[in-house]
Amino acid sequence: MRVFSKEEHLDTDINIVPVIDCFVMLICFLLFTAAFTQLVFLEAKMTSNTAAAAQKSRAELDQFRLVVTFEEQGLRLATTGNISKKLNLLLPMANGNYDFKALHNQLISLKAEYPERYSADIEFKVKQQHTVDYEKIMNAIDSIRHLSDEEYGVLRVAQKKVRNIELSSTELEKVVPDDMNKLAKSLLGNQVSANADQKLLFPDVALVGLD
Repeated sequence: MRVFSKEEHLDTDINIVPVIDCFVMLICFLLFTAAFTQLVFLEAKMTSNTAAAAQKSRAELDQFRLVVTFEEQGLRLATTGNISKKLNLLLPMANGNYDFKALHNQLISLKAEYPERYSADIEFKVKQQHTVDYEKIMNAIDSIRHLSDEEYGVLRVAQKKVRNIELSSTELEKVVPDDMNKLAKSLLGNQVSANADQKLLFPDVALVGLD
């Protein structure tokens, strides 16, 4: 048996491969378990003028950003930006359900105030996101994106009145609410919205924070 003297030194190689393997596994674990904020854009068929207006609106979120948030107590409607009046409105639940009708009516008023804006974000701030199902999300999107066929018919009547165009007998029977009269004047009076699809409210919708 060989005996080492005090003057001899042992040269040993440290095997770091297991350490590297541990770090690789740790990184993979973190990537698979981390919660990332997802941003999903929903495409909609739009005319070229409307698509250009929506693209410009999306690029100018620092000036005007419209956010609809799913919360435990209801839907929150908020606006931020340099040119927008700060709005922070909670639309409470109606009989245990989100009040999409109230949301839609508020959005019509906002569109009349900002006719050249076409973008909106939907955020989710509920503890259990599975409670916000596909149907609720689609109801919110429909409320945000466009007028109903009936509302669009009323809008066309209101716009004809603004332009002093003769109405048909059927159109004369239609009752035009004040908010629709205001929307008609606003859309026709703005150069951007006058050349865009009049039925659309905020068609460029993005989903934020949906896992």
